[in-house]
Amino acid sequence: MFYKKLDIDDFQKIQDKIVPYVMDFVTADIKAAEEKYSEQVFFNFVFDDDLEKFKRDIPELFECIRRELGSEIILMSFIYVTGPSQIPIHTDSDNALERRTRLNWPILNGESAATIFYEKNSEDIPWVMHSYKSGISGRGFDPDHCHEVDRYILDVPTLMNVKQIHGIEILENKFPRVLLTMRMSNEEEVYQKHF
Repeated sequence: MFYKKLDIDDFQKIQDKIVPYVMDFVTADIKAAEEKYSEQVFFNFVFDDDLEKFKRDIPELFECIRRELGSEIILMSFIYVTGPSQIPIHTDSDNALERRTRLNWPILNGESAATIFYEKNSEDIPWVMHSYKSGISGRGFDPDHCHEVDRYILDVPTLMNVKQIHGIEILENKFPRVLLTMRMSNEEEVYQKHF
């Protein structure tokens, strides 16, 4: 299994608070980033002071994650997509890193794209390091050397194995597409329980 959708009772109540909050935060950050970058995908960290403010302003989100996953959020980033992009199929980190589980939370137009998971056709296929100006990097793969094995639409909070090769397929031209991706304090425990 490559992902696990979470059934959160108070999801809509949390969304009613978190969506406008995140969009205010993201809009200010994106305006500054657009002046520096020409990319259609922005991947930006929510730095410590902002994360602490986030925890104070929207405690329901973090209480929900504690309740559902027994976890604290130790790193949060947002992904903001302004249009169709040319991101290669990839893993989110170098395979030497142990981290493999992320919690992705839809903010805006999550249903406009599918996350597709792939497996390699053979173990020795080539890969290249890809990186964003934000400092994030991972391994990129040629889709001709891989085949699709699963897919999901981000319409509810979803745990995802980011070490599995994956990519995005745009289903509808509804932009911006915004999501939060969160690193948990007990990633391996969450992985063992839910995957």
